[in-house]
Amino acid sequence: MDAATLRWTIIVIGVLILAAIFLFGHPEKKRSPKASRRKATAAAERLEPTLEEVPGESDHASEPALTGQGELAINRATPAAPRAPRKPAGPPPEKIITLFLLARDNHKISGADLLQAALKTELVMGDMDIFHRHAEGSDHPILSMANAVKPGTFDKDAWNTFETAGLVLFMTLPGPILALDAWDMLLATARRMAEILQAELHDENHEPLIRQKEAKIREEMRLYDRGRARQTFV
Repeated sequence: MDAATLRWTIIVIGVLILAAIFLFGHPEKKRSPKASRRKATAAAERLEPTLEEVPGESDHASEPALTGQGELAINRATPAAPRAPRKPAGPPPEKIITLFLLARDNHKISGADLLQAALKTELVMGDMDIFHRHAEGSDHPILSMANAVKPGTFDKDAWNTFETAGLVLFMTLPGPILALDAWDMLLATARRMAEILQAELHDENHEPLIRQKEAKIREEMRLYDRGRARQTFV
C-alpha cells in the first residue's frame, strides 16, 4: 500500500477507533470548572516574573535557570532539526470494510495471545506498526489489523505487558485482489482470530456480526467488482 493511501486509511480507521473507545476505553474524568479556575488563580499568584523565557523550556517554570556564575541561561536550547517536506496526500480509498473483535466479559487480549493468533492467521507486523496480510508480489495489503484502543498501533517492544480490549480488522478498496475474495479472506481471518482469542465478532457499528450482514457485505463486494470490471472495459 502506498503511503498516501495508508494515511487516508488510518484517518478513517482512527475515527472508528475513537468510537470504540467509548465502549471499552478509560477516558479521564473531567475536572470541575470551578476547581480549574481556583487552581489557575493560585498558580498565577505563585508565579514570579522572569527576565526572559528560555526557548524550549517548559511554560510552567516559575524561576529562571542559572549558570555556574549565577547568570541567566539564555539561548541554550538546541534548535529543532528541519522537518522533511510531506508528500502530497493521494486520493482516499474508495471503500473500507471494517470488523471488530471485542474481548469477552471485560477481559483483556494479551500480547502473547495476540502474537499466536496473528501467526496462525498469517498476519505480519508491518507499516504503521500494525499487522497486514499481503498478496504475493504486491505492497498493498489484502487486509490489516490495528489496535481498537488508541493510539491504534502495537508496541513491538512491549508484548510481555501488552493488553487490549479489542482489535479492528479492515480492508481497503480497490485492493490487490478481487473485493469479493478479499472479503471472504477478511471474514475467515476474523472468525479464526475470534475463536483463538475467545473474542466477539462485531460489525462496523459495534453490533454482533449476523448472517444477514455478512450476506449484505458480500453482495456489495460482488457489485463493486462488477463496477470495476465495467470501468476496465470502457
